[in-house]
Amino acid sequence: MQTLLTVHSLTYAQKGQRLLDRHWIRSSLRRTPEQYAARGCSYGLIVQGDGEEARRVLESAGIRVLGRYPYAGRQGGE
Repeated sequence: MQTLLTVHSLTYAQKGQRLLDRHWIRSSLRRTPEQYAARGCSYGLIVQGDGEEARRVLESAGIRVLGRYPYAGRQGGE
C-alpha cells in the first residue's frame, strides 16, 4: 500500500525523503495533486509501506505533515 504524506515545501519534502531513506522507508517526491493541496502549493512524499510510521519519523525530526492520504498511483493524468 502507498500513502501520500503532504508537507509545506519542496525543501521539507527533500529533507523528509533523505530522512526516510535513512530509516529504510522507501519514498518518492512529487508535487501534491490539487485535490490534496488544501493550502495552495505543497509537496508530497509517496511512501511504500507503513505511512503512519513514516509520519512519526518525519514529525519526530520537526517536519510537519500537513496531510496523510491513501495513494493509488497515477490516475486521470496526475
